[in-house]
Amino acid sequence: MNILLVTEHFPPHVGGVEIVFQEYAKRLSQRGHAVKVITSDSGNVEGIRKIDGYDVHYEKCPSFFGHPLLPKVAIERQAKWADVVHTTTYTAALPALKAAKKFEKPCVLMVHEVLGEKWSQVEKNPLRALGFQLFEQFTLKKNYSLWQTVSEATKKDSLVCGVPGERIRTVRHGIDYRMWNREVSGKNLNELFDLGDPRNVLLYNGRPGQTKGVFLLLEAIKKIKGVIPKDFIFGFILSRRPTGERKKFERLVKKYDIGNIVRFVDSLPYSDLPNYRKGAFTLLIPSLTEGFGFVAAETCALGVPVIASTAGSLSEVVSGRALFFENGNADDLAEKILLATQNKFENIPERKFEWDDAIDNVESMYREVV
Repeated sequence: MNILLVTEHFPPHVGGVEIVFQEYAKRLSQRGHAVKVITSDSGNVEGIRKIDGYDVHYEKCPSFFGHPLLPKVAIERQAKWADVVHTTTYTAALPALKAAKKFEKPCVLMVHEVLGEKWSQVEKNPLRALGFQLFEQFTLKKNYSLWQTVSEATKKDSLVCGVPGERIRTVRHGIDYRMWNREVSGKNLNELFDLGDPRNVLLYNGRPGQTKGVFLLLEAIKKIKGVIPKDFIFGFILSRRPTGERKKFERLVKKYDIGNIVRFVDSLPYSDLPNYRKGAFTLLIPSLTEGFGFVAAETCALGVPVIASTAGSLSEVVSGRALFFENGNADDLAEKILLATQNKFENIPERKFEWDDAIDNVESMYREVV
């Protein structure tokens, strides 16, 4: 089968969606399919690269509110070759669908998450929030062959937006258990954050974007700064992007006067993250929305306890020792952090997410529409 994957970003650009399409391309290619990827130059790569048996077309793209606009001509050129086109929200979807329809090819849309009315939590400008919400609805309601949701939570949100339920297929992502497992050795977070006396590190790892709840976490830290045990400290392995949100994070640390219990460093190579997360006392996942929840699933596979919000799919992927707090509730998050310092976690049965199972289901979707 000839498979065309159309996505806004692809490695070396770093992110959860990028990991998904990289795994799809690699594993589908290994199963004998011919795979091509069309993506943007957001990873500072241009031109065609052959990687692990598949081709990646890195196209130079303008940007729309931070999202690449992939060139229609490049997608059409490959859609003519493909048996199936697989794309994703947001700006990649419409040109991919249009190219697929031009050559009467099926098009599958991967829906990572649906924000809907939650756009107002992400974007403070009400007009822009409404614009993003309308664009999301417009994108989702197009006539794709199938809609692939990555969790039951995302499926539920898609149904609310009017996606036909009989054409939704839920296919969860996988975790690379060779990389994320209980045998991983922990690296010293005290050295990473340049701490003098040894401390138990309550760790956040990710972007400072609005949907990730990082500012909610800072608010919770402010509430307990005078009562948290002295042998605990908060560590952030934090991306510099989005730039505005990173600067806001640094301003709030000063404003809340929590610099004595908050340390942060820039993002680390993905290959180093299992060891550093393993060294954490607890991983903090304060997301306001979550389509699949890679950070949660990966960290739970390490055997590290987590404190997670009730947002989106997190209750579907978290297992092991864990505490949940009410989504968006800084008081509840603060309370759960204090419970964690006393080792008062709940125990949730183990959940596993194998890539082979995911690819089996993806192939099943392709066979259904081709």
